[in-house]
Amino acid sequence: MTINFDATYPWAGMQAVTVDGQAMIYVPKFYQKIGTAPTGSQQAGNKGKWVSDRKLSGFTVHPAFMKDGVEKAGFYVAAYECCVDPTNSAKAGSLVGKAPLASIDFPTMKARCAARNTGTGEQAGWHLWNIYELAAVQTLALIELGTPDVQTKIAAGNVNSSAAVATGSTAAKYRGISELWGNVWHMVDGLKGNGTTIQIFDREGKNTYINTGVVANTGSGYTKEMFTSTGTGFDFNEVYVPSTIDSTAANGTYGDYYWVATSDFVCYHGGNWGLGAMCGLFTLHLSFVSGYSLAKLGGRLAKYVD
Repeated sequence: MTINFDATYPWAGMQAVTVDGQAMIYVPKFYQKIGTAPTGSQQAGNKGKWVSDRKLSGFTVHPAFMKDGVEKAGFYVAAYECCVDPTNSAKAGSLVGKAPLASIDFPTMKARCAARNTGTGEQAGWHLWNIYELAAVQTLALIELGTPDVQTKIAAGNVNSSAAVATGSTAAKYRGISELWGNVWHMVDGLKGNGTTIQIFDREGKNTYINTGVVANTGSGYTKEMFTSTGTGFDFNEVYVPSTIDSTAANGTYGDYYWVATSDFVCYHGGNWGLGAMCGLFTLHLSFVSGYSLAKLGGRLAKYVD
């Protein structure tokens, strides 16, 4: 069976829009079910994810669409990596043909994103994208592409050079979201370490951290499996955090690399310009603390829907 994703919800609703002068991609709300593919299906016996436009039996709203305990119609994610807003250098922007905003630390990147909040409507709800928003995009890409290996399926991106290139200048693009892997690392809010124990945003969109009690993998290698759930009841199925890895790429199942978790880490995603095949949609780096400021570390804007 061939699916026309361009005509199928929610992919059909992923539209390019301009919000407060910034190039954004609208991602409509979806509900998700996680389980085992039934007998007779192409993936019978394997773990599967299903999405729906409504709350069917066994489906729950993806937490990317929750804000302060209320379901939202969708969210906006930047079409391009953060750049300096040419109208106000204190703000992060999302514009084509610009140098990625880098060489600032994690708190400063968050502040540059939040600086867009100067009023209501288009001037409210801006933030550095978070782990649930990333996961929503990852899930839709995984279902549509049928593989986590975006470098093979779409394009390698800027991963074999010595510097970042301008925003929107590579083919590492999914549904209008450019440089989603490679070029510069993307800081991701909502996932951090308390020591090496994973803390993650609550599912209700209140942006309070829950200590999951799970110790992040402290090795480096190619991802084999992701965390699912924990003894404390926290559900990792809605995000993609590697639980087991292997030093050999052929033994991995996602094709992407994971870097060792160190104490009090913050989260970086996607890889940068010189990491080759290690880059990808599921590449994760938990080796840096929030005070790191490097030319290879950037970010991506997001915005809550009113």
